[in-house]
Amino acid sequence: MPDLPHRSAADSARWREIVLLRRRLVSLKAQTRLLRHELARKYNPDQPRVPAGNADGGQWTSGGGGGDPTLTGTDFIGNLGNAFAAALNFGDVVPDTSGEESWAFYQDATRPDGSLAERSVVNRDGSTIHSEFAAPGKPSDWDERHTVAVPEGGKTTFETSDRTQTIRDGGPDGEVVSRSTWTERGPEREATVQEAFAPLLPAAPAAAEVTITSALTLFTWLSARNKIDGQEATIAFNARDYRPGQAPGFDLGYVGQISRSEAEATCRYLPELQSRLDAAIATVGPASKYPSPAVYGTYVHTNMGNQITTQNYPDLKAERSFLKELSEPTSETLRRYGYPDTVRYDAYELRADGTLCIYDFKAGRRGLSVRRSDILANAGRYGFASARRIVVLEVRPSK
Repeated sequence: MPDLPHRSAADSARWREIVLLRRRLVSLKAQTRLLRHELARKYNPDQPRVPAGNADGGQWTSGGGGGDPTLTGTDFIGNLGNAFAAALNFGDVVPDTSGEESWAFYQDATRPDGSLAERSVVNRDGSTIHSEFAAPGKPSDWDERHTVAVPEGGKTTFETSDRTQTIRDGGPDGEVVSRSTWTERGPEREATVQEAFAPLLPAAPAAAEVTITSALTLFTWLSARNKIDGQEATIAFNARDYRPGQAPGFDLGYVGQISRSEAEATCRYLPELQSRLDAAIATVGPASKYPSPAVYGTYVHTNMGNQITTQNYPDLKAERSFLKELSEPTSETLRRYGYPDTVRYDAYELRADGTLCIYDFKAGRRGLSVRRSDILANAGRYGFASARRIVVLEVRPSK
């Protein structure tokens, strides 16, 4: 496996060790589940035994009811061995050799039928993502779940069933801190569940900061796979209901992949902006013509801004700057470009129902960073008093 660019040999060795440990943990978990399943299937305390006085007295028997045949110790060991033989198949560790992605390595584990069972991701900042996917055609309480461990300590699990997402603090068996269902307007939360607060809110609890950081980490990874998986990664926040003595703010609503049609139903300019980004890249030409990726990106973004501005859309604006932090939301508070402590939106759509869609354009491979995702979401709640929900989407070239 080649060393990662810009990393010492010691750093590269450390990343490989992390991936190897994660792979072993995933394998042990898979074998443990198989063992439990095999024991539950083969051991029944109420199953009849052969009466004493017979040659095989005391052994389990099917009782003549057409069930499993007598299970001897040798049979059980053989069946368990077969179960382990059907354990997950681990693919090669895939490194990011470009040095541009937020992730350093990932590894997939598939079932004997070829379906994706688990995925382990190691990010450059030291965080990890362990993703699990339900077996096709088999009943499960969830379709997929992702457990994110952040470098500072703490884990959060994002568990999705159909389009309802449950967020748990501390891992798969942790306390439920949020539950929302994705709709055409974005996520709609269950009011009975304690919500995860946005991290920049004054006096936000430490556990909430871990949850939000984990959500942004997962969103960054999923955004990098938009074209590969054919879905759209999104992170969304809901405006918090007013409570006396509490500052206005937003709670984490949903983080995950939704279908392209679902994304377009919520953020209606997505297909047009995708088309315009392709046109901008074609007009600007290949990145090799420019002295650096940053200069190339500037030309692409300028072209996009000009395309959007000349159309005079009533609800779609481009290249606007907003404060990164503010004590409370105000009316649409624009700031001039370069104003201190501001972030510049590539484009945003503010719908009449209060949905604010933030579009972040990407001309190259480098995706949204965790920090920029955080800033984009928070600037939305500081800049738009009428926003009821915030949805962040990354727009990449279609080719």
